[in-house]
Amino acid sequence: MKKLTPAQLRYLILQETKDLKTTNSPNLATLLFEQGDTTDDAAFIDVTTKTNIADLGGADAYEQLVSGDENAPLIQAMMNATGWANGAIAKAGGADAIKKWAESVGKESLTNRIEKVGAALPNTAPAKKDMPALEGEDAAAVKDALTPGGKFNVDIEASYAADKEGLDAWLDTLSDEKKKEFEAGKQPEPKEEGLVREDKYPRHGMNAMPGGGADPVGKALAFLTKGKYDGDQGDDNIDVKVGGSLANSAMIPTQSNILAGKSLLFAFLQGTGNTDLSDMGGAFVTSAGEILDGHHRWSGAYIGTGGGLTHDNVHIVDGNADELIPMLTSIGNALGNPQKESRENRDDLVLERWHRLAGLND
Repeated sequence: MKKLTPAQLRYLILQETKDLKTTNSPNLATLLFEQGDTTDDAAFIDVTTKTNIADLGGADAYEQLVSGDENAPLIQAMMNATGWANGAIAKAGGADAIKKWAESVGKESLTNRIEKVGAALPNTAPAKKDMPALEGEDAAAVKDALTPGGKFNVDIEASYAADKEGLDAWLDTLSDEKKKEFEAGKQPEPKEEGLVREDKYPRHGMNAMPGGGADPVGKALAFLTKGKYDGDQGDDNIDVKVGGSLANSAMIPTQSNILAGKSLLFAFLQGTGNTDLSDMGGAFVTSAGEILDGHHRWSGAYIGTGGGLTHDNVHIVDGNADELIPMLTSIGNALGNPQKESRENRDDLVLERWHRLAGLND
């Protein structure tokens, strides 16, 4: 027997109660409807701006989208997904345009796209506060930190200096003169001091990585340059493709919560030519396709195009998310970017910039 998701169960209950209401069943139908609003609007499953798309039934979503009723909960969630959403939807034609777009995609296709996005989300995922706080403009510095020969080079290999684990333990082995150079924002002259690597990347936030910024000093600078002091100038190397391209269908979400209203907002605007989700805004993605930033652009593009969009302005880091997230989080800290509780605003800013360029915002 197939196990139902919460969204599927709610949809079945909705359909059963609609049938009971239609046939005037004297028992359960009366209990369900005699105290409540019996209008068609009340039959829609509740959706808010916080509803996870994994909890949204695709068939019910379609019914709300084609209702043409701007008071339908899903359409309200779309209209309130961001500060600019209501104006963008209005300029695109409002609830009637949403209805026409959904009908043009078709019930089966749109239902399948919504449910495929929900099914792709992992059951568990790192908290947003534990995800890298990197911006698109950080890509060059990240590439420099992960590849030898530049200003930075994070230590990646697995041996330890002086049998000491951790960045702090390594710093304690350095002379006062070298420590002062790091504090002044200078790098001591590299020389062979044995292979070095911290057991864990320094965790997390500015308190754990003082001195972070565009011109790091102290501990942040030491972390970013430690790979230069392990006696091997070519071993610490992870490829970063800055400004690459990647098919939407090749991307894999790493977050377990993607907002339904925002995803459908982006999908509608993409599907009607009122936004362009091909630009990922400098989002970071692993070479395995795992999304580290830009989940709503990905989900909106998938629903809007069926995965048939190619994204550009993607920074692709070689490796997998489990290995890269701690490293990239620490690099972000060292570059002056503490974690944020939410990265949703990045999606908003990218789309708002496009709307402004397209003349869609006041």
